[in-house]
Parts: sequence; C-alpha cells; structure tokens
Amino acid sequence: MGGGPVLYVRPVTLKTIAEAPDEIRLPIQEFWPESEWDNAASISYLESGWRWDAKNDTVTPDHPCGSPIGTFAGVVVAAERSIGYFQINTCNYPTWDPGAMYNARQNAGTAHALWYDRGWSPWYFSAKRLGLL
Repeated sequence: MGGGPVLYVRPVTLKTIAEAPDEIRLPIQEFWPESEWDNAASISYLESGWRWDAKNDTVTPDHPCGSPIGTFAGVVVAAERSIGYFQINTCNYPTWDPGAMYNARQNAGTAHALWYDRGWSPWYFSAKRLGLL
C-alpha cells in the first residue's frame, strides 16, 4: 500500500428543516429560498450540532487569524474564531462584535450573505460531506 493517509468520513444523513430547533429554523426560512432550507439546516447541524454557543477558536499568539495551522484532507486549514450555528469565522469581520454571532438571526443572516456570494464553499468540509460541492 502506498500514498498518503486515508481519510475516512462517516456517511451523513441530510437533516430536514423540520428537525431544526425553532431558534435556527425560523431564520433559515426567513433568509434562504425554500429549495435550500434542508441544505442550510444540514450545514448548520454539521457545523455546530445546532448549538447556538458553539465556538471553534484556533487563534493563538503564534497563529493569528488566517494563518495556516495545518492541512486536512489536502486542504490548508487556517486559524479561525468561528461562532454559532453556522460557525461564522469572526476573523473575517474584525470590526464586528463577535458576540453578535451568538444571535441565531444574525448568525443565519451572515451565513446567508456568504452563501449568496459563494454558495456552500465557506463550509467546505461540511458541504463536501453533504455532496453540495
């Protein structure tokens, strides 16, 4: 056997908008077209487990926002400070109050703006697992 490490990714079942907690279901339905509701619900579930208080903070004094910290499945991963249902990387919004991303509507609205401009690519690993990329 040769080559690099093998990445095993568990199969994932698409979540439905009906399964999402009201706190995130309602903003998803407000911002996204109905055809994307289940995709948005699934992305938010994979990113945060539908936890409003989810936080992934890999920023350190040696690794400021955006600096490479490693690779995963051949993709360079950068230091981030991601918050909330959709894990919005607040490093990308340095003038904003990061605490605003704990608000479900603000988090979903920001996620929708990202999706509108870039599709599901801002959530690369989750979107790949769901077959959206």
